[in-house]
Amino acid sequence: MSAATLKRLMSVLLVATGVLHIVVAVAGAPEALRIPLAVFGALYGTLGVLLLNGGKPIVLAAMVACTIGIALGGANYLQNGGPPTILVMFLIDAVVLVGGGLWLSKTGK
Repeated sequence: MSAATLKRLMSVLLVATGVLHIVVAVAGAPEALRIPLAVFGALYGTLGVLLLNGGKPIVLAAMVACTIGIALGGANYLQNGGPPTILVMFLIDAVVLVGGGLWLSKTGK
């Protein structure tokens, strides 16, 4: 997979998970999670759009955001459980992390 294809894939996944986060926040997440989910949704969506034309700083920012999302969301999920969509969000975060690592290794930037 080329570096350009990896960036497009990560971009699409980030926008998709951003939308998913916002939908879950609006459609019935527990009250305490609505704002954090919406904030992460906006962050992921913004990073996804910026990634289309961005370089290493945006790829690294996306990887950091996904790492934080997995850590915070995972801790909350282990303590409180949650809807199955959370597992999809974790999977997307993992794919973005792997994609970012591959992109960095391919571009050498």
